[in-house]
Amino acid sequence: MNVIWENLPYILDGLRLTVQYSIVAILLMLVIGLIAALMRLSKVRIMRGIATAYVEIFRSTPLLVQLFFIVLGLPALLPVNEWFGQLFYPIMAAALTLSLNEGAYVTEIIRAGILGVDRGQKEAAASIAMTGFQTMRYIVLPQAFKRMIPPLVNQAAQTIKDTSLLAPVGIIELVYQGEVVIAQTFASFKIWGLIAVLYFIIIFAVSKFASYLERRFQVDKR
Repeated sequence: MNVIWENLPYILDGLRLTVQYSIVAILLMLVIGLIAALMRLSKVRIMRGIATAYVEIFRSTPLLVQLFFIVLGLPALLPVNEWFGQLFYPIMAAALTLSLNEGAYVTEIIRAGILGVDRGQKEAAASIAMTGFQTMRYIVLPQAFKRMIPPLVNQAAQTIKDTSLLAPVGIIELVYQGEVVIAQTFASFKIWGLIAVLYFIIIFAVSKFASYLERRFQVDKR
């Protein structure tokens, strides 16, 4: 246990960074997913095409490959390190890549939730002269959100776990700090066990919060 206590500050610092990256990625993936979902449902063909291409590209290629391509490969083609800074660009690119990857899955979750709302609701809104934006804002999205809570929380949990893939591209987070400690102490079993417990605690807390949201937004079925 001495190895764990001595290196706990380094591990907790990595945990802090993991939580920060996760929060940024989850917020961005929701925004990206909502925009892409609305584009996929748009009547404008080019917008549907762009959103479809985005979803298919990011869902059909591994996240690790996307991270290597954008974080490490793109600087070989464009002077992005000069534009954004050699220290800031890798962090920004990694967070954006993670958000885009998770956002592709969120797009389909939101699209399915919107399509699951009874068409009669939209027709009723049109009958009282509500605009398309008002119908989506006040009628469709609130009902769709209740259906989307479980899959969105699952995707958020997946996003937290996927931050572990930032370590291979040199981004400091929980797994990266764990690898550094293991290289110094050779206590791989203890350190990986501690990291697994920390991930479990975070994701278990997210799952409990999701259960609360489901009860809070439960539709009265009486």
